[in-house]
Amino acid sequence: MRWHQPAVLNFCLIVCFLGGVATDLVAQSKPAEVHYTVDLTDAKNHYLTITVEVSVKDKTTEMMMAVWTPGSYLIREYARNIDSIEVTSAGKNLKFEKTRKNRWLVQSDGVKSFQFKYRLYCNEMSVRTNWVGNQYAMINGAPAFVTVADRLAEKHTVQLVLPKGWKRSATSLRSFGNSPHSFVAENFDELVDSPIVAGNIQVYPFNAGGIEHQLVNVGESGYWNGTQAATDLKRVVESHQEMWGVVPYDRYLFLNMIAETGGGLEHDNSTLIMTSRWSFREKSRYTSWLSLASHEFFHTWNVRRLRPKPLVKYDYENEVYTDGLWIAEGITSYYQDLALVRAGLISRTEYLSRLSRDVESVQRTNGRKVQSLKESSYDTWIKFYRPDENSSNTRISYYSKGAVVAFLLDAKIRKLSNGEKSLDHVMRQMFENYSTSGFTSKQFRDTASEVAGEDLSAWFTSAIDSTDELDYSDISAMGVNVPNQKSESEEKAKETAPIKKQVEKTKSKKQKRLNAKRDRAPRGKGDSAVDKKTTEAVKTTEAVKPGANKSVTLPTVSSRPAPKPRPWLGMGTSSEDGRVTVSSVQPKSPASDVGLNIDDEVIAINGFRISRSVDNRLSQYEVGDEIEMLISRRGQLMTIRVTIGKLESQSYRLRYVSKPSAEQKKQLDLWVGTTRSKSK
Repeated sequence: MRWHQPAVLNFCLIVCFLGGVATDLVAQSKPAEVHYTVDLTDAKNHYLTITVEVSVKDKTTEMMMAVWTPGSYLIREYARNIDSIEVTSAGKNLKFEKTRKNRWLVQSDGVKSFQFKYRLYCNEMSVRTNWVGNQYAMINGAPAFVTVADRLAEKHTVQLVLPKGWKRSATSLRSFGNSPHSFVAENFDELVDSPIVAGNIQVYPFNAGGIEHQLVNVGESGYWNGTQAATDLKRVVESHQEMWGVVPYDRYLFLNMIAETGGGLEHDNSTLIMTSRWSFREKSRYTSWLSLASHEFFHTWNVRRLRPKPLVKYDYENEVYTDGLWIAEGITSYYQDLALVRAGLISRTEYLSRLSRDVESVQRTNGRKVQSLKESSYDTWIKFYRPDENSSNTRISYYSKGAVVAFLLDAKIRKLSNGEKSLDHVMRQMFENYSTSGFTSKQFRDTASEVAGEDLSAWFTSAIDSTDELDYSDISAMGVNVPNQKSESEEKAKETAPIKKQVEKTKSKKQKRLNAKRDRAPRGKGDSAVDKKTTEAVKTTEAVKPGANKSVTLPTVSSRPAPKPRPWLGMGTSSEDGRVTVSSVQPKSPASDVGLNIDDEVIAINGFRISRSVDNRLSQYEVGDEIEMLISRRGQLMTIRVTIGKLESQSYRLRYVSKPSAEQKKQLDLWVGTTRSKSK
């Protein structure tokens, strides 16, 4: 990482004293073929003015801007943020024309170079866009830099012009020349891959694995303890380094935008992550921040260097399709929290709770029955980043389901190899074999089968290529119970089992006391001699059967009553300004059966006005009741009668085996502990 301060007094003294040497340094730092001057002096109005200096090779020169950014698979049309363009050479305007939505053809005949100057609006706070304001700036490569269409392989240099009072800039790019805030990329790919931040930033360096790392906090405002956060990040980094067994970078930055939002995007030697100023002091939110940083850092190996083959060479102007995003993102999502527990930053219980959320998310998403992981990956360009009210019914996330499948694959390999091998070994083997060439889905499956010692083709077909329900049976070998998919009433019954057991013990003890009193009674009087006071103390609640011993009836102790079934319509609603509208409808639900539609306004139920959530009103009714709903559909009033259904509440929480065997304990330690086999 590089961060700079404007105080260059020492450097100036050296230049004055060693004038000849300084001249040589400047000569060696001649401008590259594509050079950018990024003027941030109008940052307060969210504008950058970028001037691209281009040396001319042909009569015409075509300029290009990316339409998407690697790691975020959606066409985003970045050229829409360009407000104006001016092309000049030696102070004279050159003719140019727009040939596509993101291309401009410059008439460069007769000139040696020209300046392509454009004004860029930057007011979108996300990891795949640009944001500049009066305190700091965040510049991403793809949405910021117009380049020469056929010179992506050439060096690109960047010179920042900062507003008065801004003292620092940070990026993973190397410094260029003698000026502060000046950087060089070996090619356009590296430029796109290296976000830049500047302005109000604080830097916290740390060393891990003999490598320099830095946490760069942007917008800290006194609410973050950067030193503590850097200390925790060091443990995350070391956990991942230990798992992979190789460190493929010589410097790394965590660019942390504390900007009341979220998200992260991976890069070769840095990551751009976003959080809230209130996240540090709240344990659960801080853990989620560490998890996000862990996720993006794992990408340093998986995705940035170990890529699905279609992503080895980026096409910045068109979609790049792959069915392997569940490997790129899903496996990364699995390891993001696994690294935290291995590093000792969260407990084993916390880890299993976080993993359970992914299981819960998958099992409660109806879309898992419609879209496979393979399809989810391939269709990400048109579906994943464009969710709608019906998405949960028709789509599944390659993040959440991918993480669960990675967990199950890890369990499968550990079970088949008797704990000798794991998904760790698969990822290390994949990195060794394909980190430069890229891999196909078949190569990943073959590697996993090789490590497991058994053909896993059928397993992958079921888990990845189909919409079959996932098989959790293998996780017991790791000391984890299969997620409980029983109904809420069965869960309650399980919870009350200890109470019932205690009831039986109570009955038994009282019976023994009564028998003892009866045995001490005078001969010949039998049961009638039982102490009257004792007999009266026993409250009879059971009917005495004819012919049964009528002297004593055993007491019963009431246990917790079975939970009342929850009324359910299978639709979600939203409320705004007193208007309640249908926001989602689940398939095969009471709402879908009677034809309730998304955007229907629910006005009344059984003649009484609705102004908040429909679920609140449902609590007044029983399962099986028929209700009359008055709705407005595109201005037309309608009455719909619907029978209330029952919500089948299920729990998918993972739990550790309460009394694990010695082998389960061993496998659990290998999985989430600090000692792991590194043999290949």
